[in-house]
Amino acid sequence: MRAKFGRAFEIYQRDFRPEYADEMRLRENVIISLDLAKRDEHLARLIEAGFWDVIVFDEAHRLGRSETGEQTERYALAHKLRDRTHSLLLLTATPHQGKTRRFAALLELVRPDLLPEIRTLEMNPEVVGDIIIRNRKTRVTDAEGNLIFRGHDTLRHMVIPSPEMRTADKALRRYLSEGYRASADAKDRTIGRAIGFVMTTYRKLASSSVAAIERALERRLERLQGFDAASAPVIPSDEQLEGDDNLSEIGPIGEVGAFFADEAREVQAVLKLIRVARLSDAKLQTFLNDVVSPLLAQNQNLLVFTEYRATQSYLAEAIAHACPGVQVAAINGSMSLDEKIRNVRAFNSREAQVMLSTEAGGEGLNLQDACHIMVNYDLPWNPARLVQRIGRLYRYGQTRRVQVINLQSDDGFDNSAITLLLDRVSTIAQDMASVAGEMKDALAAEVLGELMSYIDMESILERATSMKMDQTEEEIAEAIREAQKARAAEDDILQFASAHQTRVSGGFDFRHMVSFVKGMAPIAGYDLRAEMHGGKTLEIELGEEDIGRWPEFGRRSIVRLTADHAKAIADPSLVPMDFEAGFVRDLSELANDRLIFDGLYAEAQTEAEDHEDVVAVHQVRWQGLSGELLEEELIASSGNKDGAKELPHEEFAELLLRPMESVPASTPGDEDRLIAKAFAPAVESFVSRWAEADRMPSSVFLGAALKRRRQFPGM
Repeated sequence: MRAKFGRAFEIYQRDFRPEYADEMRLRENVIISLDLAKRDEHLARLIEAGFWDVIVFDEAHRLGRSETGEQTERYALAHKLRDRTHSLLLLTATPHQGKTRRFAALLELVRPDLLPEIRTLEMNPEVVGDIIIRNRKTRVTDAEGNLIFRGHDTLRHMVIPSPEMRTADKALRRYLSEGYRASADAKDRTIGRAIGFVMTTYRKLASSSVAAIERALERRLERLQGFDAASAPVIPSDEQLEGDDNLSEIGPIGEVGAFFADEAREVQAVLKLIRVARLSDAKLQTFLNDVVSPLLAQNQNLLVFTEYRATQSYLAEAIAHACPGVQVAAINGSMSLDEKIRNVRAFNSREAQVMLSTEAGGEGLNLQDACHIMVNYDLPWNPARLVQRIGRLYRYGQTRRVQVINLQSDDGFDNSAITLLLDRVSTIAQDMASVAGEMKDALAAEVLGELMSYIDMESILERATSMKMDQTEEEIAEAIREAQKARAAEDDILQFASAHQTRVSGGFDFRHMVSFVKGMAPIAGYDLRAEMHGGKTLEIELGEEDIGRWPEFGRRSIVRLTADHAKAIADPSLVPMDFEAGFVRDLSELANDRLIFDGLYAEAQTEAEDHEDVVAVHQVRWQGLSGELLEEELIASSGNKDGAKELPHEEFAELLLRPMESVPASTPGDEDRLIAKAFAPAVESFVSRWAEADRMPSSVFLGAALKRRRQFPGM
């Protein structure tokens, strides 16, 4: 938030740990994790803190009710907080997911006043336009109108398992089949479900790496040898399991004694074969020899994803052994935010060349500045997570074409099924995008992501307890057909979503902030000592009476402010040059002090103009149908007595950077009054162009004006 929007936020339970509601009320900007906020004691503090100006839920599709209407804890959290704010904002790339009731539940959260229309959504689809603002990735542009996202490349490295691995896989499948039979035959339904859950978990771990399933079976054997009959089976909820990257260490769910006769002996036999297979792990060797070593030789940074910590540790050890001197950073769900940030900084600064991440570790962290190559060591059962992984690099700020490398192994039923799904969906996405011309790669990436979000591959594999491909292949084909229908249905409903409020006004950048501080600091009595980092950093000397006045400077008298937020993050001695800095805010208040500056009207001389004119800025307030304020907007225009025209934002932004010399303002005369009248048609034209039935101007007034005079030689 600080880097992108210049707003400072405090993280709940990291930057502060409130015991009372008053401690929350003192905070203006707070970030709290969804699963922490839903707990009763933390939710109570959020509610007791009073009203919030804005509450934002990221990844809002995780809030939804089930298709049967049952509320999740996350949905209940959002429902309770909805009444504690005037502005609730839900952010999600997949609001519909082919589940109409879940989608409607999200709409109800945002606009409960439109409940009748939402409950008859099929007959009133236009109501979506009052609730959703949609911006497709393929249509996102920069301030100059250039498309930002142009697709990514996906490369496949097929792994042929060794004979030892095939033998181990056969033994593991026999063990899993015995477990599933015990699950089906169990007289106690809870115990039966617990056994089935453990078997499915072992399949997921085996799909990831030989090390992950080895660790899980070692833990299973330990429990069998030290079984406590008093322990009861506990099966985690879907919410608890979501993002859990440590399933190799599953605990109480397995505490139900032996699942079947001689289970301990069979586990020992499987473990023995797995340990032999690990010595000739073809997947690991392909990863090291065909992927990591060649790319590191090209001085590339690599982001490597895996689902589980056991696999992450296995890869870290293997890279350290195979590539001496290569620094490896890691992030996973067990780490504190501070640990994750330290490791991300090491990677982004190229102190570490390889980043190993799990899904639970990588959420919300920016890695695109230093890397454009991603390696998927394993393919998750939930294909939507594959898209989320790609999104860690294929996002705003990425300057190179993203390369995605998948290690696909034909070493078992589950990996074969996932490979089949990916191949078919990728082919469909490419076919659907083939008509898009030069943007076909970007559209293919978008279609692939959308289709993946609709396919519940995890449920398909969980049902496949017999692990036979024929039946599963039919289910995959049907799931793809349903996903295509769901995508079409979503397009039908979301075509009514609004996009008119997403205009981008370009031209303004760090130069304007630097220019403002450079201009105001001397007026405020501070010495500008130096400019650094290509003009993005200013070194300023404070007066003795101002030392300690602003918390961001501490007790320093020589301070450095930078408009380069990346440098400010990397170097704690630099203070971000934005309006979150008290020093910059005070300069702004000084500039608006009309006892010092007459902020309404000014005159200046410039050599750049070959004529005289007036530049005016009008403020427009827009309101909705109910009279509520939607937004405020500034319109810049220039003109003389013969007429005026609207100034594009880029032109106005450049004008503000031109050298000008203030001169005493003259008393407005008849010509100035004619000029003022000339601006009315330009402003009316702007307002009429952007007004709509549900967006109308409530007021338009002149905010400031500047008369530019040409500076003649010798003056």
